[in-house]
Amino acid sequence: MKTPISVTFDTNTYSTIANPQIGKLLEKWRPLSRDRLLSKKRRVAWWYIQRCIRKGRIRAGIPEAAFAAESLQNTDRVDLLLVVGKKAPRPNIPPIRLDIIRLALATGFRVMHGPRIGYGALPDFDQGDWAVDELYAIGERQDRMSAFIRHFNEYPLRALQNFGTQLSQAHGLAALNQRYAQAAALNNITLDRYLWRNGIGAEAVVPRIHATRDAFLKALRKLMADWADFDIAATHYAYGYDLLCTEDQGKLVSNSIFGGQHATDVQGVFNVQPVTVMDLAAICWKRFGFPVRRWQS
Repeated sequence: MKTPISVTFDTNTYSTIANPQIGKLLEKWRPLSRDRLLSKKRRVAWWYIQRCIRKGRIRAGIPEAAFAAESLQNTDRVDLLLVVGKKAPRPNIPPIRLDIIRLALATGFRVMHGPRIGYGALPDFDQGDWAVDELYAIGERQDRMSAFIRHFNEYPLRALQNFGTQLSQAHGLAALNQRYAQAAALNNITLDRYLWRNGIGAEAVVPRIHATRDAFLKALRKLMADWADFDIAATHYAYGYDLLCTEDQGKLVSNSIFGGQHATDVQGVFNVQPVTVMDLAAICWKRFGFPVRRWQS
C-alpha cells in the first residue's frame, strides 16, 4: 500500500528543503572538519526530502503561522503588530522570502489552515495551495487547535502581551491615552494591558527599557518566534499529521513549545512528534529508499 508520511514543517526547515542549493555540496570540502561534514550531510538530507515530497512520499504542510511574522524582517514585525485590527496595510514580505514561498509551493508543500487575528494578511494563495482536510473535518480540526491552545493557556501570546504591557508602563502611555480607558474596562484589563501593542511601538522608536533598538528587536524576535512555534505545533496537532520537522527542539534558551520543558504534554498528551531534518531523512530512507516514480495522491 502506497502510504505517504504526513509532515508539518516550520519556517527554517521548509525554507532549506524548498531551496537546498545542492550545488554547494561541491564547494569548500577542505579542511574537512566535523561541522563541515555534518553541514554537507544536512544539505543532502534537504535535497532528499525535497525529492520525497516531489515524488509523493511526503505529504508536506506549512502552517499559516510560518507566513506571518516569520516571513518579515525584524523591524517589520513591530509594524505587523501595530496594524492588527486596522485598515493600514500589512508590511510587505521581502522578495527573497516570496521566492522561497513560491519554490515551496512548486515543490509540493501545502499551506495548513490555522488563522489568528495577529497574523494580518498573508501572501495570496490559490485554492490548490491549501492542505486538504483528510483526517478531520474542518470543524473538528478547528476544535483540536483550540484544545491545544487552551491546554497551554496560550502562554507565548501572554508573554508577548506582558512584554508590551511593561513597555507601555515604561513609556507612560496610559496617561496619554485615557480615551481608551472605557474600552480597557469593558475588557476587564488595565489600560496599559490594552495598549500593549502601542508599548512595543513606542520602544521601537525610543528604547527606554532596552539599551539599544537592536537589543529590543532581539527580545521581540524571540517572543514572536515562540508564538510562531506554538501555533505551528497547534496546527500540526489540529491536522493530525504524523511528524513535525524542526531544528528547534530541545533548546532551553527560549520558552519554545519544542523545548524539553513542554515535552511531556506536547508528546505525551497531544502526540506531537518533533523530528530533525536528519531524523526525517533517515525515516524516509528506511521506508521509501530512493523514490523514482511519483505516487499519485
